[in-house]
Amino acid sequence: MRALAKTRPQPGSIEEIVVAEPETGVGQVLIEVAAGGLCGTDLAIRRWDDDIAAEYAPDFPHVLGHEFVGRSVALGSDVEGIEVGRLVAVNPHINCGRCYYCNLGRHALCLERRIMGCHIAGGLTERIAVPADNVFPLPGHTDPLAAALIEPLTVAAHAVLERVPLAAGDTVLVMGAGPVGLLHLLVAQAAGAAEVIVAGVAADAARLELAQKLGAVAVDQQAEDLQAAVRRVAPRGADVAYDASGHEAALEPALAALRRGGRLGLVGYCHAPAPFHSLPLALDEKEIFGCRAYYRDTWLRSTTLAAGMAAELRQLVTHVLPYAEVGQAFELLDRRQCMKVVLCPET
Repeated sequence: MRALAKTRPQPGSIEEIVVAEPETGVGQVLIEVAAGGLCGTDLAIRRWDDDIAAEYAPDFPHVLGHEFVGRSVALGSDVEGIEVGRLVAVNPHINCGRCYYCNLGRHALCLERRIMGCHIAGGLTERIAVPADNVFPLPGHTDPLAAALIEPLTVAAHAVLERVPLAAGDTVLVMGAGPVGLLHLLVAQAAGAAEVIVAGVAADAARLELAQKLGAVAVDQQAEDLQAAVRRVAPRGADVAYDASGHEAALEPALAALRRGGRLGLVGYCHAPAPFHSLPLALDEKEIFGCRAYYRDTWLRSTTLAAGMAAELRQLVTHVLPYAEVGQAFELLDRRQCMKVVLCPET
């Protein structure tokens, strides 16, 4: 059986390899993978950044893929409520279910959390056996290519609907015009935002054009003053902001663009110090919230949301490639020449 794997703990080393067929254990579902997306985490694994190596420390060869969907083809004993042949989304996070944070329902903070494609083998293969609790059946008419975005959509849903919820009529600022940024745009619109401003840079020209097509006010921060652009839309400033860029230079302008009492969610992972002037934060009672991945319940929200925005999700998929062209997929991602690349066992 074919799989895409990182074969050695060094930069690069992403190859198509042959792995053994999985066995379907008690409480598991065997998934025939239909499509899987690549994201910044996969790119960091390819580069083998020091913090990624320390965080995940997988065995090699390590099968990639935490954003994947497929069809259930076999059920282990004790599995109920999942139909064989159904297209399903898979929550790649496996939590202990016993620790303090799991008992609070805050599964992203689980002390023993393992992530498919990061700590353990992932879904960029032909078949994978996963816990039934991690499987979410999708409507019969679902497009697998759009459904491949449900995992990052769940990240956006966690930020917008749970950690830093907006109110109907709010003006929202999204820092970052990549796939996660535009998914925040879609969830904010669904949640009732009056206006959503998406901020990027010159290299994001095509992405900003798509953001505008999807209904955002698009701002190239290298060509236009972000504060002035935000205040043309919302004279007091944005009510809520989400940083989906993970860039250390995004924090200061995002905070400055907020109104007094505004709230900022940090979604993109920043791997460098991000200094900011704290006095305005205190005087204006602005708030900063960390947003890590999602909870199990978030998937119930995101799979419902995905059904209503399938056409928009499909627009974010700019490249569909077979496993054999994984090298090209990573080059597109590294050069920011794509929005979302989806890999399929066959195309």
